[in-house]
Amino acid sequence: MKQRLSFTYLIFIFINTLFVVKYASRIDVLNGYIVAFIYTLLISIISIVHIRLNLKNYYKPLFYITSILFFVFTIYININVDGNSLMVDRWSAMEVGVKALLNGEYPYSAVDHLNGRTSNLPTLLFIGIPFYFLGNIGFLQSFAFLLFIYIISKVFNTYKERLLCLLLLIGSPSYLWEIYVKSDLMSNFIIILAVVVVMQDRIFRNIKNNPLLESFLLTSLVMTRITAIIPISILFFKHFYRFSVQKKITFIAVSLATVILFSYICFNKVSSLEHFYKHNPFELQNRQLPSILSLILIIAPMIYSFRAKNIKSIIYLIVIFLLLPVSIAFFTSIYYSGFKATLFDSSFDISYFNMVLPFLLLSLTFDYKILLPTMDKNNSDLVAKTKVLKI
Repeated sequence: MKQRLSFTYLIFIFINTLFVVKYASRIDVLNGYIVAFIYTLLISIISIVHIRLNLKNYYKPLFYITSILFFVFTIYININVDGNSLMVDRWSAMEVGVKALLNGEYPYSAVDHLNGRTSNLPTLLFIGIPFYFLGNIGFLQSFAFLLFIYIISKVFNTYKERLLCLLLLIGSPSYLWEIYVKSDLMSNFIIILAVVVVMQDRIFRNIKNNPLLESFLLTSLVMTRITAIIPISILFFKHFYRFSVQKKITFIAVSLATVILFSYICFNKVSSLEHFYKHNPFELQNRQLPSILSLILIIAPMIYSFRAKNIKSIIYLIVIFLLLPVSIAFFTSIYYSGFKATLFDSSFDISYFNMVLPFLLLSLTFDYKILLPTMDKNNSDLVAKTKVLKI
């Protein structure tokens, strides 16, 4: 367990210091590497102090007050930061895609404020529609934050653990970057995390789900981003494998129907097959890795799903298999372009590491329990044995 804590902690620090070094270095008076060292020291001290302190009844109000204040902060940022001034176009790519879809146009031809196009698969465009009507597509991040609060409230037994996970989230420069630039990437994977947690709980408690609903929901999630198939495979492939033949056929039929329906809604307005080849979300999402490597990294989680026995192991495996493709692409970029070009000149988009972050935060909080004082650990174990996760 200590080795796993070391791994999850190092990955957490690695992801966040990439953002610190890159963006702190843009300020003339700052040295990005020194700022990264100070950040690592501070987050380590805060985590250890939090674990060792015993504030008794104060954790609950601190958790809710911090949650409310940060939620208000996300609303404030989304209202006051002019998206058109940003050199990141995820928010506008989603916005123009949603607008084109609602206007009956081909969404993947729409050009955003940086002359880019959306790479969002159909479901993510559908998710963006309510926030488009609210007048600010960035409110998706505020919604995702509330969803994450719900997740950690259900996964962790004590407010001390919940507060630790919350502090790690809002203490992550990579997440603060997501909020500031109104990116939908991490929000996408927070939604996937929520489904993983809910479905794993139902599976653990032997609650029978309607295979039609399961197939529709999981296929819809896969149609947000290609990499979404990794957490879905780890969660569900073992259970799908054990389905009866009839249930497998039903599941596959509904899945295919969902793909066809969503694809028709989003792709039916394309002017020609040639235009589709040039402007489609799959080409944009698959740009970072060779197709054969992507295929291997999709099949491997299916095999490892048989090793997942509880929510902790599922989350940890998802961290590993989401981290692999992004890390391979990152270090491949360093090999061919050099570290400076990869990080500072953005030959690689380090925000892809944020796919891992929601799962990493839960895994890290699980692993931090080994550092709890003996009395806290005994109490936590007692609660864990007597409390059933209810979602």
